[in-house]
This record gives sequence, structure tokens and C-alpha cells, in this order.
Amino acid sequence: MSCAATLLPTALLLLSGAARADNPNPVELARKSIQAGNTNDAKAQQYAFREYKVTRELDDNGKETGRRTETWEIIGLEGSTYRKLVMRNDMPLVPKEQKREDERLKKETDRRRKETPEQRHNRVLSFTYTLSFPYEKLADIYDLRYLGDEVVGARHTWVIEGTPKPDYRPANGNEKEILNYTIKLWLAQGDCYLARMDMDVIGEHSRMQKGSHIREESDQHDDGVWLPSTLTFDYNARFFKVLNVRGEMTLTYSDYHKFQVDSRVVDTDTPH
Repeated sequence: MSCAATLLPTALLLLSGAARADNPNPVELARKSIQAGNTNDAKAQQYAFREYKVTRELDDNGKETGRRTETWEIIGLEGSTYRKLVMRNDMPLVPKEQKREDERLKKETDRRRKETPEQRHNRVLSFTYTLSFPYEKLADIYDLRYLGDEVVGARHTWVIEGTPKPDYRPANGNEKEILNYTIKLWLAQGDCYLARMDMDVIGEHSRMQKGSHIREESDQHDDGVWLPSTLTFDYNARFFKVLNVRGEMTLTYSDYHKFQVDSRVVDTDTPH
């Protein structure tokens, strides 16, 4: 065997090892993503938007058996957001329901105006767009693995995958539920913000059946803030261990605009 032939396998192994060493550390990516998300959340609190929710009921063969929609305006009210139902099944609310929504808004406005400074501070900080996912514990709950690079929209992202750690002890019921899911994250290269997240049910002890799937996607806006664009949820839920409900829920977020955090002006007109 020639010297070159002897050295070739060694060279290939060294090159392979170098390539692996150049791969991002998934735990470090997760840490940066958490920091980026915390910074972004402070900016996202300043945005009002519209939410369009479509719920489809499906039979065992995936055929649609029912469909309903809701349109919500998320408005600025006394320093934080408030959800206001404006349409149902793509039609304006009937007078009785519209009156109920107007009364609910007035009641909440009065309540917020009577808050103590501490109560207002806590309410404003409680703002969130996302599911109840303990993202700050990402590396604690999951074994993370780097999968490679992928383009999402026009963005280059790092892709990491997480599987629940078998020895993780959940601190509450929410974490116990999360241990039934695998996750896949697409992190924007540069700021490490979460551009896309997939969650799939694989465990036996979830409220959802295996195969249920969640995808959340976000876009970066002109001022640099990242805001959700869509959330899809394909579910197969079991109630009382007897009744199975299958369906699909899609939430689309649009019409983002900043509101004045310290404004006390409330628009009670129903959008058309």
C-alpha cells in the first residue's frame, strides 16, 4: 500500500472531525435564543394586532365535519393588551353578543384604571403571545442536537432538535405535559431568535394523542422586532378516556401596530 493510500483515511477522519467541531453547540444556541427572546418580548409588548382563528373538526378519515372562525382585535388598554372579539364565522357579532363584548370591555377598562401601581406593573409584565412552553428551561428538559442549516422564508437558520430527558423531574403539571413532546427549533442566524418551532406528541401521558402536532412561526418586522405570524395545531384529544376529538386549529396574526403604552384612550368601535 502506498504512503498516500495509508494517509488518506486519516486525512478524511481529521476533516470529518474538523467539520463537526465547526458545528454550533446546540446548548449554546438555546442559551442565546432565550436571551434574544427576553429582549424581544419587551418590544413585542408594544404591539396591537388582529388574530384570525379557524377551527376545523375532522372525522377519523380526516374529512371536515365542521368549521368555525373567530376574529379578535388585540388592542392596547391601560398599558397592555386586551382581547376583543369582533367577528364570528366571518360575520359581525349579533347585537346581543356585541353588547356583551362592549360591557366586558367597559368593565375591564374600569378595573384597570383602579389598579394600584404594583398591580398594573405585574399585569403589563405578564404579556405573552406564545403557548405555555417553559422555553427558559429548554436545555434542562431536553437533550439537544444540532441538525444543520435551513432557509425559512428568506432567513438562514440553525436547526436543533430536542428529545425529553428521561431523568428530568418536572416541577409542575405544565412541565409534566411538555415531557410528552419532542421539539424542533429553527433559530435565525445572527440574533438566534426563534423563527419556527415544531412540537410533536410522542408520549403516552399527554392530554393529546400521539401524532398531534404544533407549529409556530414568526417574522421579523422593519424595526427589528420578531412577532408571530401563524400558529397551527393538528390535534387528536381524548376526554374522559373515552371520547376522541380530532381537528385542526390555525391562528393567523396580522395588522401589527404599536400602541401608546401609557395611553388611556379606548376605541370601542367595531372594525369592519
